[in-house]
Amino acid sequence: MSNHLPIFLFGLLWSAALVGADDAGRKIYADRCASCHGAQGQGVRDKYSDPLVGDRSLASLTRYISKQMPDDKPGECTGDDAAHVAEFIYAAFYSPEAQLRSNPPRVELARLTIGQYRNTIADLIGSFGGVSKADERHGIQAEYFNDKRGFDGKKRVLDRIEPIINVRFDDSKPVEQMDKSEWAIRWSGAVTAPQTGDYDFNLETVNGARLWVNDKDVPLIDAWVRSGDDSRHIATIRLLAGRTYFIKVEAAKEKKETVVAVALKWKPPHQAEQFIPEQMLSPGGGSQWLVLGTPFPPDDNILGYERGASVSKAWDDATTQAAFEVAGYVTNHLQQLAGVRADAADAESRKRAVAFCRRFAERAFRRPLSDEVARMYIDQHLGGDVPILPGIKRIVVQVLKSPRFLYNGLENDPNDPYVVASRLSYDLWDSMPDQQLTDAANGKRLSTREAIAKEVDRMMADGRTRTKMREFYHRWLKLDELRGLSKPSGQFPGYDENLVSDLRISLDMFLDDVTWSEPSDFRQLMQSSNLFLNGRLAQFYGAKLPADAPFQSVALPDQGRSGVLTHPLLMAGFAYSATTSPIHRGVFVSRNLLGRRLRAPPDSITPDSPELNPDLTTRERIGKQTRKPNCMTCHDMINPLGFTMEHFDAVGRMRHDEGGKPIDSSGSYRRMDGDVVQFKDAHDLASFLVVSTEAQGAFVERVFKNVVKEPILAYGPTERDRLLHYFVDHAFSIRALLAEISISSALAPPAPPKVAKP
Repeated sequence: MSNHLPIFLFGLLWSAALVGADDAGRKIYADRCASCHGAQGQGVRDKYSDPLVGDRSLASLTRYISKQMPDDKPGECTGDDAAHVAEFIYAAFYSPEAQLRSNPPRVELARLTIGQYRNTIADLIGSFGGVSKADERHGIQAEYFNDKRGFDGKKRVLDRIEPIINVRFDDSKPVEQMDKSEWAIRWSGAVTAPQTGDYDFNLETVNGARLWVNDKDVPLIDAWVRSGDDSRHIATIRLLAGRTYFIKVEAAKEKKETVVAVALKWKPPHQAEQFIPEQMLSPGGGSQWLVLGTPFPPDDNILGYERGASVSKAWDDATTQAAFEVAGYVTNHLQQLAGVRADAADAESRKRAVAFCRRFAERAFRRPLSDEVARMYIDQHLGGDVPILPGIKRIVVQVLKSPRFLYNGLENDPNDPYVVASRLSYDLWDSMPDQQLTDAANGKRLSTREAIAKEVDRMMADGRTRTKMREFYHRWLKLDELRGLSKPSGQFPGYDENLVSDLRISLDMFLDDVTWSEPSDFRQLMQSSNLFLNGRLAQFYGAKLPADAPFQSVALPDQGRSGVLTHPLLMAGFAYSATTSPIHRGVFVSRNLLGRRLRAPPDSITPDSPELNPDLTTRERIGKQTRKPNCMTCHDMINPLGFTMEHFDAVGRMRHDEGGKPIDSSGSYRRMDGDVVQFKDAHDLASFLVVSTEAQGAFVERVFKNVVKEPILAYGPTERDRLLHYFVDHAFSIRALLAEISISSALAPPAPPKVAKP
């Protein structure tokens, strides 16, 4: 009847559904409803094809049936009849027990997701001594030399940290101590990738220059010998989010050159080209990571979180190709990783090769090797006179194609410390256990909640946890699905791709600030009146900052800002190119913030153009277009929620009128218990969201699914309520919730929920 998910599988245990059901309601359903919805609620083609599954409460169903049913004669099923049939439908299809019957959740054996696979490979190779601790300072180390080629330390005249790589001067001396005829500059340190994806690096120079990123030997850009007049040199490299990469730039001036100009910019995923921000640079700590280039088919994301649910030929082929890519990297860096020369054949080298391969397999399998497994994976490939290099290649490929590597959860013994360690690391890092966690497993120190909590506390401080939470927020807020960020040229002066890039940084900084502050208060995600702004954003959104001001948190109490709910990036993204979209905004609040289920619209509708009804406001147009009964099935919830944000225009700026008419931002929401809450604006809506058990529970469930990558009901029918109470009791601390989810899910394998049989 409404709010159904077509993705839910049919297969109701019909006899169980009817136990205790109202006989009168069952008869009314059979007489009046089954012809459209099916005798067992499975749907009827060409009438109502969606199965009856949803999250409406009994009160909501009763009210809806009284007003809208049956479709051909609405209003004929009222009073006791509506109450009886609603009770039957709720018990058979909508109640938590019915949902457990229709789609019993269980923990599934799942392969590593693409992100987990890439992270695990990076950490597996990095575990052999190739990772440097990140420098906590910002900026990049700059060294100036009176030496155009050799970078001779004796000729270094200046050593300092600079915020970005951007120098330009004519034939005057760059610094007082330098000879102006010959000079060279070296910048070195680390760069952190805020997102996983392809980065375009642009080395702009009129001089000879080179750039190294994530490779200390081979330059990403080599423009040392210049040809032609093009000063832009662009190359693309894939980086994994949250990791710090070695970076170095060298530039030199020829005697005949009179101008010095060197700048380094990048274009991160979904952003405009820009100088690499100071906060993404550090003067030390850069590492060299193996970032796989092998393409993979996309993971299943249909339930709102990535799952390694499917095993296709394309995925199998990708893991084979990736295994060969890793094997090639290992053999090319064998001296660095294993202390063995590529051409070695002596007994000592063979001994080192065997030791390396054994450690490689143990770390890949996340547990010590039994003698049988060691013989299968190691001994037969490096025994006797088998050549060392081909043997290592075979071992690496065989290990990485093994289910022991590809699947996290083949062993499910609750007393196995290696199972606990692996769950913890993939919950918090989406990667393999580090040495400290492995040592705890080796010492059998992961058998109690207290011991696990101690490890979790340490792991929460790791940058990989921050990366995983940021990726969760991006999915929760649908940042990669925003369709309204492009606006007509000239319609909103100052709104361009650079400003959108700033907005993405602004939102990430806000999310990080709330999550990793001392209170880590979920309520601030919804209620904060602060925005992170730089000079450009401040000018556009009406705040007082200098034009060159760096990002900082700015209080805007007079703008009605309410955390993520009204952040300009989301307001612009959930809008059309020139007008707001209460529907997109309302759907976002319904699904993502309140956790409500919405069925797909029965018809594809093109919104009315403002030009067709120039005298109507957006609110009036939407109300007119969605007033049909089949539309109001969902729009009676969507529209009133979306209307509360009408004070924010298509680029997220505060406004008070539209076309000369004052903005009406009033709205409402009918809660699951049937009561209606009224709002006068987005601030009121945000105040409701922070106290609503629906919104709190939806947030808890989304965090759980993204951390554990399993349905929360698979951990028991009471786990959601338990975690919600924990969340409330711990002052809505996001960090406390994250820690508790990791601890509790690691302690024991979940038992499938028990559904009472008739």
